[in-house]
Amino acid sequence: MKATDLLQKQHKVVADLFEKIEKSKDDAKKKDLFEELASNLAAHDAIEREIFYPACETKMGITDLLGEALAEHGVVEFCLYLADEARGEDDFDYKMTVLKETVQHHVEEEEKEFFPKVEKALGAPLLEELCVEMEARFEEAKASDFRGPLHENLRQVLDGALEPAPAKSAKKPVAKKGAKKTAKKAA
Repeated sequence: MKATDLLQKQHKVVADLFEKIEKSKDDAKKKDLFEELASNLAAHDAIEREIFYPACETKMGITDLLGEALAEHGVVEFCLYLADEARGEDDFDYKMTVLKETVQHHVEEEEKEFFPKVEKALGAPLLEELCVEMEARFEEAKASDFRGPLHENLRQVLDGALEPAPAKSAKKPVAKKGAKKTAKKAA
């Protein structure tokens, strides 16, 4: 199986979980389904950020589609955080609707626009190799509580990090606003 096939399979699982949550009338069942959904989303995020997107960046560079996908991950994570905080509250369903719509938008762009370009650029052998690594990492990530990685990713997003975690350390730090002026004055 190719990495893109694995990701599409996971997209389907997430869509099914959203549907089950929407249809559930039992609050306890809804909470359990949410935990499963959140665990799947966080593990999916981990394999894309840590394995898939860096491989795409290596072969394709940072394209508009990859940059948007990375930015959208931050938005999805924020929506997931808000929904998690609202579990058992009156506004949970509203926050779940926003999370679902955000995920659907991301999935649609990824599957229709990004994956075809990735498949052409990376080729089947590399995508199959990535899939094996991604499957193992997904199970590992899914076995742990999603909240720790979610909060760390949100911290990185708030700090302005849009690139995949492995690529981030290779980049030079970005100067803060006003740093240029201060440097010019000092010279």
